[in-house]
Amino acid sequence: MEKGKKDKQNKVWLGFGIFLILVAIICGSFLVLRVVSRISANKRNQELRELVNEGADTSTPIIVDTSQISVIIPKEEDEETVEEEEPVKDWSECTMEEKKERYLETYGIIVPDKTLDFDELKETVNKDIYAWIYIPNLDVDDPVVQHPDDDAYYLNHNLDGTAGYPGGIYTEPTYNNTDFMDRMTVIYGHNMRDDKRFSSLHRLEDKAVFDEVQYVFIYMPDDILVYKIVAAYEGSNLHILATHAWDDESWVDYLYGVTSFDGPRDNTRECEFTPETKMLTLSTCIKNVPSNRYLVQGVLLDECR
Repeated sequence: MEKGKKDKQNKVWLGFGIFLILVAIICGSFLVLRVVSRISANKRNQELRELVNEGADTSTPIIVDTSQISVIIPKEEDEETVEEEEPVKDWSECTMEEKKERYLETYGIIVPDKTLDFDELKETVNKDIYAWIYIPNLDVDDPVVQHPDDDAYYLNHNLDGTAGYPGGIYTEPTYNNTDFMDRMTVIYGHNMRDDKRFSSLHRLEDKAVFDEVQYVFIYMPDDILVYKIVAAYEGSNLHILATHAWDDESWVDYLYGVTSFDGPRDNTRECEFTPETKMLTLSTCIKNVPSNRYLVQGVLLDECR
């Protein structure tokens, strides 16, 4: 009897051991798949970067001395023969090259070239791609996506539709349109350990880097937007767009508020704001601080319009 009881216990332990082995295999397989998915997503993203930067002159300075820009001064003529100046073309009617010229003439900013074919990107990479974000001197050079109806889809899905990290750089359909004409547009990206997605934004905690990195470039099929970075700081993880309802006065107050942070890792620039100011916010996580987010905010340079 004692022997039969012992055999039964051995079978139970054997079954339990087999169960643990199966669990370990399943968990290990799951971890391997996540790692493979992450490596594949990063490889694909790097290929996209190389594609859109093919032939681009990365050595070109972003900012030039406007005093060095050649200006043709017309010869003096009699009042009767002086022709009226042509009206400034509306921004929406300008070609991409004309928009680049306007940024150069107005701000002394050279817009970096990108070889972007959004129709091809939508067809061959992801139909939700609607813009491209580039921040010189940071490791941000990626497509921007927005799922048609799921705010959090690209939080846990890659461009190829696979679940997991590193996810996408994305906006939320509930809160933002895809034309960047909302009062504030928020773009999200993970703070990855391998320095991918928005992890390099944390370099702006260094004042020297913040002083060097000044602009965010947004490329769209028919437009180029340039934002001047005015603040980089540690903020609350509360959803900015869901927890604020700005009127003109409170909006301007908010804008001046974000340029007044003075923490040890906060960096800001002085700027003049109006109710018409449009802001871009880049949001990413902070390691070991789940209650906060690292925010980088810039204002649209819209005088060209």
